[in-house]
Amino acid sequence: MKQLWVDVDSTLNNHWVRIQKWAQPSFPGGSISSNAFTREEIMKDEPLPNAVETLKEFSKEWDIHILSARGFDDSFNITKDWLDKHGFTYTSIGIVREARDKIGILSQVEVDLFVDDLSRGQHFGPSYVELYNDVIQELDNLGINYELFKNNWLEIKERHL
Repeated sequence: MKQLWVDVDSTLNNHWVRIQKWAQPSFPGGSISSNAFTREEIMKDEPLPNAVETLKEFSKEWDIHILSARGFDDSFNITKDWLDKHGFTYTSIGIVREARDKIGILSQVEVDLFVDDLSRGQHFGPSYVELYNDVIQELDNLGINYELFKNNWLEIKERHL
């Protein structure tokens, strides 16, 4: 089976609504309230269009590994519960503290495709504006095949299935 690795925030879900709601003092603010990272708030995130269906299609020929940088309390269980609530298909879940920590995992496993928005600073503006260029450079250096996700699962499906 091929190995697909997928991020969560701004790749599988629309966490942008939650981030805007909890920006302090108000959007765009200078920080995000810790309330944005409670189980109750995270479970309200909606999947992005076609995400659930596309991963189900991938799962016919690919193992799907969720790999997300989520530095809040109980992040593994909250992530698992959110994925299950929305019917996502996956083989494993990996949670790291920061985006750059994903490199340590991806460099040690088989990766046929990694899908991630690789963006940061969503509390200052929309996703995909400010990228983790250091992480992108490391992916390039390691020769890891990745898609910079830009909110369209149908494009990913068209290119890889």
